[in-house]
Amino acid sequence: MQPLHVYAGQHALKHIQNHGLKPADISAILGASGGPKWFVLTHLDRYIAQEWLPNIPHQVELIGSSIGAWRMSAYANPNPVDAIAKLEQGYLHQDYSDNADAREITHHIHALLDSFIDESLSHNQSSRKLNIVAAISRGMTKHEQTHIQAAAFAGVALANMISRKTLPLWFERVIFQSTGAQLPIEKWDQFKTHQVPLRADNIRQALHATGSIPVVIEGVKNPAHAPIGMYRDGGMVDYHFDLPIKPQNGLVLYPHFAPLLKPGWFDKALPWRHVNADNYSHTVVVCPSAEFIAQLPNQKIPDRNDFKKHRTSERIEVWKEVIEKNKMLADAFHNMVNSPNFADTVKPITEFI
Repeated sequence: MQPLHVYAGQHALKHIQNHGLKPADISAILGASGGPKWFVLTHLDRYIAQEWLPNIPHQVELIGSSIGAWRMSAYANPNPVDAIAKLEQGYLHQDYSDNADAREITHHIHALLDSFIDESLSHNQSSRKLNIVAAISRGMTKHEQTHIQAAAFAGVALANMISRKTLPLWFERVIFQSTGAQLPIEKWDQFKTHQVPLRADNIRQALHATGSIPVVIEGVKNPAHAPIGMYRDGGMVDYHFDLPIKPQNGLVLYPHFAPLLKPGWFDKALPWRHVNADNYSHTVVVCPSAEFIAQLPNQKIPDRNDFKKHRTSERIEVWKEVIEKNKMLADAFHNMVNSPNFADTVKPITEFI
């Protein structure tokens, strides 16, 4: 069984065929939304943080939304492996009362963030630059009352089924950036996009906002140094990302949950909605294989439905088993990139886009 697959865009594939893949080739690392899906990647994240990040000789942009932003903030930490472990354990041991409301869940999320956030990340002078993606809610989606939110987001989902071009009516993109960050994006899409400074007094707000799942977690109102508004999960705009992230002198490394790329959160269930393959020309996607996933508990990667399907103790044991098994992915990545035949194992990203 091959537990790990590597896919590359057209430019990245040519580079790998000619030069292989080394830490020095990486100019950006991408982290997607997906909540508990991250538990399939925790040891791969440790490997990249310990073996690759220290060997990237130039500035690297760490870009993420929702759990991806939390992961990237751990990558940016002065001790990334320790931060990843704290995030893993904090997320693993979430424990809520029956029928927990948004206020209770938000309280636990604050405690989780406080366990691994390093406020110095906002102005650090290291070469790891953090870019946290959140979304400003507009119109009815900005309300905090659960019933209004539910109705508003149902309407947004319906409109998005017809056209993703309707989403800018409801959301704007905000990117909180540490000092010196420079996103290698050729051209922004249809969403109004704000780039704001990440500071010690808004990093917690930014990380809370990017993970604020509508209805489930309270939004963040008017974070410091950012445009006025109600901020919610970055996945509303950038779930798996569909932006032309193309470094001039490097590649994008994308440790991902599965060979599935959807532009936004509302596109998850739409089989006809795809990302633009050209936007991934410089990207290397590393993800578990279907064979590996079939060996996990319930033959799937974790997701938020696990909170409802299992009692807390059962859910924790299931996720622990996934964490233990995903060590195999880190070992496989190490072996693949160090193999003289690595290029032969890399698949074109167009195989699943």
